[in-house]
Amino acid sequence: MSLWSCNNAKDRMVVIDDTSTYIKVNSDELEPDSDFVNIINSYRNGVDSIMKDIVVFSTSNMQRNKPSGSLDNMVTDAMMYEVNKSLDLQIDFAMYNYYGLRRPLPKGEVSRGNVYELLPFTNELTLVHLSPLGLRGLLKYVYSKGGNPFSGIQILYIDSLNYAVSIKGEPLDTAKYYWVATSDYSANGGDKMDFFQENDSVYYTGILIRDAIFHHFDSLKTNNIELEPDTLLRVEFENEVIGSTK
Repeated sequence: MSLWSCNNAKDRMVVIDDTSTYIKVNSDELEPDSDFVNIINSYRNGVDSIMKDIVVFSTSNMQRNKPSGSLDNMVTDAMMYEVNKSLDLQIDFAMYNYYGLRRPLPKGEVSRGNVYELLPFTNELTLVHLSPLGLRGLLKYVYSKGGNPFSGIQILYIDSLNYAVSIKGEPLDTAKYYWVATSDYSANGGDKMDFFQENDSVYYTGILIRDAIFHHFDSLKTNNIELEPDTLLRVEFENEVIGSTK
């Protein structure tokens, strides 16, 4: 308990005594509030039921990898799918931050809960009109990291300054601005992706990337199509990679 001395409203208050009391509480002796427990359980049961919903069937397990992996490819492909279908826009390529992929997806039945474990954050699908300078920064960044999740782009590194790049099957135009689908986290410079600041416009779609995955899976399930992992490398290194491969 603290006591304060104060002569009037204009005087500065000064602590003249400060004491505390330790009270030990034995949680084993506490009885749970049955009404409160019932309310919590009703929500828990509903959430558990939803999280167990099967959203797609996968022919193989999927995990992140460098320079690229099946999980990397699937997530960025779903981002491209969402922009093209829901927003009716044609973007050039998609890029996601590698460590944003938090869990692998299992072979067989994939539940809604599995997708939440994969993408637990509320990252928003964001479109960046990236400048030539920004794209050069992106390519340097990916080289230093030893790879990255991509869709719509193929990169072959000779070294950090020499590389062959194709975007949607066309050779890289070093004077062109490119539309890139990414997350708001990355677009705002997260994970040191400062190169995204080199742009002339940014569009926040309001769509969660996790929901883009669900929409992609819904389309597959509706058409009785299984999820087929794409294991083709979208980033390759002709020589040894200098950057991190973790």
